[in-house]
Amino acid sequence: MVTRRLSGGAAVAPVVGPEVPMPHGLPAAFEMLVPTDLAYVRPARKMLEALLVAQGWGEDDVDDVGLLATEVVQNAIEHGSRGDGSELVRIVCHVEAEAVTLEVSDPGSGKDPEIAIARDPTEPPPLDAARGRGLFLINRLATRFDREIGVEGGLRIVVRREAEEGEGE
Repeated sequence: MVTRRLSGGAAVAPVVGPEVPMPHGLPAAFEMLVPTDLAYVRPARKMLEALLVAQGWGEDDVDDVGLLATEVVQNAIEHGSRGDGSELVRIVCHVEAEAVTLEVSDPGSGKDPEIAIARDPTEPPPLDAARGRGLFLINRLATRFDREIGVEGGLRIVVRREAEEGEGE
C-alpha cells in the first residue's frame, strides 16, 4: 500500500476492501490520518467532496456529506484530543455508488468518550446555547450513526450518508 505524506504529518492511503467501480482508478476506500489541529478539517472535507463529485454525486448530497464530515472530524479534534496537532485522528472513508461511510476515531486524550456515547443525539440543544449542536446535526444528516469506544480508547464514530435517489449513478 502506498501512503502519501502531506505537510504537517497528515497522510492519505487507500484501504484494501471490496472493489467498487470508481472513475479514474480512484480507490473504493481510503484512510486519512489528520493531525489534531482544526486547520486540517477543511482540507479533509474538500478531499472527500472532490471524490464524490468525481463519482457523480449531486451538489446537495456532496454538501451534506461535506458538512457531516466537518462535524465528525471537528468534534474528534475538539473533544477527543489535546487539539495541539501532536496527535492524529483516523478517518476511513468507504465510497459506494450511492452511499459513503465515514469511520472517525479520535486519540482519546480529550473528554471522556462515554460522555458523547451517553448523549442523546435526537435531543436538539437549547436555542440560546452557544455550542452543542454537533451530535444533533450529525444525527440529522446521517442515515446511520453509531458511537463506540475505539480500540485505542478514544471515541469511534461511524456515519453513513446515502445519496438521494437517482444521484451517484
